[in-house]
Amino acid sequence: MTKSRNLRWWIWALAAFFYFYEYLLRVSPNIMVPELMQAFNVNAGELGILVASFLAIYAPMQLPVGILMDRFGARLLLTFASLGCGIGAFVFALSNSIGQAFVGRILIGLCSSFAFVGMVYVCSHWFEKERRALLVGAANSISMLGAFAGGGPLSIMVQKIGWRSSLIFWAFIGIVLAAVIYFVIRKDTPHETDSKPASETPNTLFEGIKIFFTSVQNWINALVALLAYTVTTAVGGLWGVQFIQNAYGVRKEVASFAASMLFFGWMVGGPVMGFISDKLRNRKYIISLGVLGTLLAFAPIVYYTSMSIFWVYILIFLTGLFSASQLICFTFATEINPHRVKGASIAITNFLVAIGGTIVQPLIGYLLQSSANKNLKGAAQQFTLQNYKYALTVLPICLIAAWFLSLLLKDDGRKHQPF
Repeated sequence: MTKSRNLRWWIWALAAFFYFYEYLLRVSPNIMVPELMQAFNVNAGELGILVASFLAIYAPMQLPVGILMDRFGARLLLTFASLGCGIGAFVFALSNSIGQAFVGRILIGLCSSFAFVGMVYVCSHWFEKERRALLVGAANSISMLGAFAGGGPLSIMVQKIGWRSSLIFWAFIGIVLAAVIYFVIRKDTPHETDSKPASETPNTLFEGIKIFFTSVQNWINALVALLAYTVTTAVGGLWGVQFIQNAYGVRKEVASFAASMLFFGWMVGGPVMGFISDKLRNRKYIISLGVLGTLLAFAPIVYYTSMSIFWVYILIFLTGLFSASQLICFTFATEINPHRVKGASIAITNFLVAIGGTIVQPLIGYLLQSSANKNLKGAAQQFTLQNYKYALTVLPICLIAAWFLSLLLKDDGRKHQPF
């Protein structure tokens, strides 16, 4: 029993670190926007599509990932996922055309699709209910440290050795991580046997889809998660650094660290929100307050651009901190669905969240493009502050919708089995 208890922390740490790693790769284009536009000779809308291609494959993969995780467990899937991310980073870094870059970005998105589901799977199968939201939040904090590293720190690395060499370095990290995961993780649950019960056959996917999409609460919960995450995927994933540079007249490195504060806020907010949620045993209130807090912190950044960069850092941190309440939507999803479809419920919720990211990144790019010079590409493309305000207005609208929907969630403090 002691051996299993020690093993579960190693498994959790590896799942969390892979989440850290894929998140760094996910957000890395945010600090490479001018370099990528110039390298591939694309405009803002086209760059938005390239970056969102990660989510375009990540989103539909959430459906099979849930059942694959339920069926085969974390060891093999996370091993191949880490290896694939490393190879994808190599391909992207060595690309000489937009087509090659798409291949690398899609491969990274494909393999990254196992990270979040794998992490929540480990938490829900190895740890008792009273710790799950806290551990999901803590693992997410580690992933947000990866997102933070993919901002300001990676910006310095890119400045020193270039964006291609930086990605090649991180490609090697993914390959090494794959080997560590394979040799450390030996089983996938504390009660693992040689055979899976009949209820964990591939039919679980179809059962999970049926259960999920016939539940109004599942729909509401997933839509809240989707809408609440749009700020993170748009600002932290692609457009934040360029907006802050433009709006507040600061250097790229300063803007990169400012955008990274979003993920630092997530890093702090993840365990805090999870801890409070576990103590109150009511997910709804924390989700609702978190979405409202995100809106109140984020709106001034876009519309009150005469403030000092110090206050921008503070408000972006608070935006991330309150945004972390979105994680509780995934814990909520596991608690309103049967045990045998936990993986599927997490994955379908994450699928819908990723769909939102797939839409919002290029949408903002095209809104920028539509309000600026539509004919310029590459390094010649420039946007005004009004262009950014116009394009980013979609994000407060999403947060308002998320808050109203969160009020419709029903949480009765229900009790569940420990595993």
